Amino acid sequence: MGKNEKHPEIGSEILSKSQHLSELKDIVLHHHERYDGKGYPSGLKADEIPLGARVIAICDSIDAITSNRCYRKAHDFDFCFGEIQKNLGLMYDPKIGQLVLDNWETVVESCNS
Repeated sequence: MGKNEKHPEIGSEILSKSQHLSELKDIVLHHHERYDGKGYPSGLKADEIPLGARVIAICDSIDAITSNRCYRKAHDFDFCFGEIQKNLGLMYDPKIGQLVLDNWETVVESCNS
């Protein structure tokens, strides 16, 4: 597992020590699981992935795709929409992902405010 792939475990460990935030630890731990089971750290799939983690996975991807990175410029929201759409049932819960896509104008407005 690469250095960057450790951040869910590190975040989960930090949250587990908090009296008020420990219930979020599993969401953080599993936000890089994929709906098809090819994610990390545990290879969970579909409904094995906590609901909150399935939601955060899409949010995290929207942020990652539409933000500048040291290795590439930010993509626009049209590109992001297509990436989410083509990965429904692979990376993302298809029902949650479709709800996001059905409300895309609100997503874009929220990200731009």
